[in-house]
Amino acid sequence: MSPNWNRILLGILSPLFILAGIAVGVFDSDTNIWCGSFIRAGVLMGAFWIGMPRKGRAAAWEKISPYWILGAALAMVVIGRTIRSPQLLLPVIGAFFVLTWLWPMLTGRRNYS
Repeated sequence: MSPNWNRILLGILSPLFILAGIAVGVFDSDTNIWCGSFIRAGVLMGAFWIGMPRKGRAAAWEKISPYWILGAALAMVVIGRTIRSPQLLLPVIGAFFVLTWLWPMLTGRRNYS
């Protein structure tokens, strides 16, 4: 199958899975294992649908630097560790602000377009 057909199938299956999960929750119980499973699968397929390439547009992740991916993974680990002690979260947010906003502005590397 071509990537275009895969995108169409994801676009069709995503809302169907979400509707199936809602139907299971309404007609049976929202604690039923299939309710959450269908909704999670539908949301995940929707995210894949958004990220897939389409005619005239490259994939959403094509222009992402590996350093941004590494930084996001590191940020998730740090935030996950600081949930146990929330008072550490404020300095982490401050450091993130300095690194992403102030530092490029001060060094002249910020792209304003």
